[in-house]
Amino acid sequence: MRRKFTYFALIALQWFLIIWGLFLIAVALHRYSFETHYFASLPEALAGEASYSPPVVQRMLTSVVTGLVAMGLGAALFYLRRLFLRHST
Repeated sequence: MRRKFTYFALIALQWFLIIWGLFLIAVALHRYSFETHYFASLPEALAGEASYSPPVVQRMLTSVVTGLVAMGLGAALFYLRRLFLRHST
């Protein structure tokens, strides 16, 4: 009974990591698109005025890399589970 629960918990964790990674990547790309269009539509600062340009590319890359890491962890768990099942039978 306990082994069956841990088996299903591991499968749930693997799929959660894969889906979470895809979600992070999709949100990062959508937010990057939205922010670049928004900041491009603002008027440019006049000479001598302070202007601020947020780190849009850095935030996008951070989210995409985090999503890829989450997906990689999920894929590694799939592979390790398959190796363990092959070894235990």
